[in-house]
Amino acid sequence: MPATTVKPNGKPRQVGIEIELQGIPVDRLVAVVQEALGGNVRELTRSEYEVDVPDQGTYRIEVDFALLKEWAEEEAADEENPARTFAIDALDAVSSIVVPCEIVSPPLAMETIGKPMDAIVEAVRKSGANGTNASFMYAFGVHFNVEPTDMQARTILAYMQAFVCLYDWIVWAGQIDMARRVTPYINPYPREYQALIIAPGYKPDMDDLIADYLEYNATRNRALDMLPLFSSIDESAVCDVVDDDRVNARPAFHYRLANSCVDEPGWSIADPWSRWLKIEQLAADRDNLAALCIEMLADAERTLHPIDSQWREKVQRWAERS
Repeated sequence: MPATTVKPNGKPRQVGIEIELQGIPVDRLVAVVQEALGGNVRELTRSEYEVDVPDQGTYRIEVDFALLKEWAEEEAADEENPARTFAIDALDAVSSIVVPCEIVSPPLAMETIGKPMDAIVEAVRKSGANGTNASFMYAFGVHFNVEPTDMQARTILAYMQAFVCLYDWIVWAGQIDMARRVTPYINPYPREYQALIIAPGYKPDMDDLIADYLEYNATRNRALDMLPLFSSIDESAVCDVVDDDRVNARPAFHYRLANSCVDEPGWSIADPWSRWLKIEQLAADRDNLAALCIEMLADAERTLHPIDSQWREKVQRWAERS
């Protein structure tokens, strides 16, 4: 766990977890999750379900395919359209090959995530789930929606700076799959923005922090997506720049970098979680963070910085010492 698991108001910090996988039809996947956790199933459409688990909250299980979900909603509303029903069946068949299903947990207290997540991963593995490495076409991931220690601008910035410093190392240490790296979903921040936020003199208030982020990152396609958190602070500022109804305001970092290895024996979310904890650790160590930011600014001036491993090796030495 991070050093700080409690917010200033005394309530536990929470994390929501999203796991993408393939190989199990969505209706069967719902049954697998229910068998692992208990609870009651509610069918929203034939591509979206909820499982209400006592003392935890509502898990959502769905096909991660926007058009299929939209048409399934229309079908559930009793709009008779044989052509649409045929198209849903066709899309459903395609989705069983390349489009992942997704298990989305409710926000859980950090210290409680191990038991339900281990149960889910073990259950879907035994049921034949496929993860990122099962096919070169699979760009599946595990996402963490992590509440920060507090909502001050300097705290939020520290997490973002730590992420920028550690990004190359996490890609290497986490063996992030090439299928995911060539898609736009987990892009790093643009280099100009990285240089801006790790500069020693960058000390924005929250309004400027949000405005600068939106100037360079008006998209969900970032490995550390800040749109949900910034929307929870100033939704109108985000909506003025980003026209995307998939941005859901919530006071949490949307960390999207990890592979989904649900089919690999011995794997659990403790693996990607351990690398998120390095971000937590560096963000909390302001002196070390400031020093590493200055070192990264200098290293980024090297011609070979984007292609060699020198910076990653420096971070590896820090990770081994810390």
